[in-house]
Amino acid sequence: MVMAEIKNFNRNQYLLKGSKHTNSAYDDDDEKENKSLNSMLARHRQIKLYTVLGVVAAIIVAALCLYFNWKNAVYTDYEVVQQNEWIRAGETRCLNLGGALFTYSNDGMSCTDTRGKVIWNQTYEMQNPIIRTCRNTVAVGDYNGRSIYVANTQGILGTIDTAMPIRDFCVSANGIVAAVLDDSSVTAIYVYSTAKADPLVYFKTTMSKSGYPVALDISADGTRMAVSYLKAENGKVTSSVGFYNFSKVGQNYTDNMVGGYGYSDAVVPLIHFMENDTVFAVADNGLMFYRGRQIPENIMNIAISEEIQSVFYNDTHVGLVFYNPTGETTYRLEVYDTNAKKVSEISFNVDYTDILFDSAGIMIRSDSELLVYDWDNRLKYEGGFKERIACLLPSGNISKYTIVTDDTIQQITLY
Repeated sequence: MVMAEIKNFNRNQYLLKGSKHTNSAYDDDDEKENKSLNSMLARHRQIKLYTVLGVVAAIIVAALCLYFNWKNAVYTDYEVVQQNEWIRAGETRCLNLGGALFTYSNDGMSCTDTRGKVIWNQTYEMQNPIIRTCRNTVAVGDYNGRSIYVANTQGILGTIDTAMPIRDFCVSANGIVAAVLDDSSVTAIYVYSTAKADPLVYFKTTMSKSGYPVALDISADGTRMAVSYLKAENGKVTSSVGFYNFSKVGQNYTDNMVGGYGYSDAVVPLIHFMENDTVFAVADNGLMFYRGRQIPENIMNIAISEEIQSVFYNDTHVGLVFYNPTGETTYRLEVYDTNAKKVSEISFNVDYTDILFDSAGIMIRSDSELLVYDWDNRLKYEGGFKERIACLLPSGNISKYTIVTDDTIQQITLY
């Protein structure tokens, strides 16, 4: 009896271990059971997968519906979601400075946040203040004066005193200033830093040599400069655009001038550094683009036969406004990006005072009206303001703005 139990016990051990000595009927049952179990697991996983895919698909469809509804939304009015009092003198003018409100007059300048809190202010006395900005930095100087005040949205960076009368100037994002100064028989271009009393570099120009500098701009980092010169010779007007480099590369060139281009029968009154190491220049008969980190090269010339009425620009786009003499609207706006590609063309009737380019779209405004277009040329909003608007600050959201009236700063939402 004991031996039989031991034998039976050993047989069960073999069965548990899958021994060769198990009988075929027992194996068939196990195999069927395993197949059934595997089939159930596979079906469960399949159902779970389909459920997850269905949920994901539903979320994608809902997101696409929301996106297309938002993309195609057209706003008809606005509401004021926040309003703060703002006191300013009637003679002051204001502009957007890196998302803050910069105000200036003949007597001084100040910077205010969008809630109406004064960040800083500076007094001075000027007859005809010239304003130049680069991102969140501003420079203010008096035409024919001898002082340039430099500040950013955080505070005053310093004052630059010149030895000769100021004719024009520009400023970089880090506070470097390039100024055209009148030196009687010659015109000098000086480059200053608010951290040093003496100029960083300077050079002189004459009408007989290079011409008179009518426009200039400096790169955001203050290492490169572009100057437009106008020259009259033998009864003809010619222009040239010169590029200067103040880094080690430019030290190998005379007066740091690393390159230039000439244009016959043309006047180039505007030149500006954009991002991506791109520079554009506007002539009375064309739009030119240049690109290059150290030595800019001409990448595109766009001929223009119509008279340019206005030019608006930022770091990413430049827009030219023309009259529409034969069209249904008064004006036409052509917008180009840093690749010299025309990315938008808009016809409109608003007697504009400002045109703004934002990541969300294009804003055309007067003191009492606003047009908003997205970058697909869709009109998103057309409407009037309840009060006279002195300044408009985009937010990066096509439906949200800060507007400045004569006595308030308002955050508004289009709906």
